[in-house]
Amino acid sequence: MGHRVDRPADMFDSVRYNIKTTPEIRAAMQKKVKEIASNIEEREARMRRIREEYQIDAERLATLVIQFQNNDSGFVSYQAQGDSKHDVVVPAGVIANIIREREMIDSERGQIRKMELILRNIPDMELYNDLTTGEVKSRQPLHKLSDEELEFLGY
Repeated sequence: MGHRVDRPADMFDSVRYNIKTTPEIRAAMQKKVKEIASNIEEREARMRRIREEYQIDAERLATLVIQFQNNDSGFVSYQAQGDSKHDVVVPAGVIANIIREREMIDSERGQIRKMELILRNIPDMELYNDLTTGEVKSRQPLHKLSDEELEFLGY
């Protein structure tokens, strides 16, 4: 016979998994910054390979992106965009991929900037008043993170 638990979250009320110290957060954020920077490098390498394969220089890319954004359909291929030296057919999916990769790179760079800002400003020590003596002391700060933040940082 099986058992049924009505409120499974209540079983973990005393578990303090979401409290982290500054050094723990700092290490996780530095690791995450490196991971995201590596993702950016991989995305840029993929974009370079695609651009080389389809012979897309910066000027042609700008033209293709404008054409792609003006055309609502993602099923069009682009050829002979006004430059006779480029006769390679560029599928619309390739342009959509380049646009999406660029958006992801911009988003990831924003994440890195945010984490670097936090890393520069997160306190290593905090002051508090001892309740018994009233003396001002210092201690290592504790930070309560949400489940999403813990997951993002890899905990």
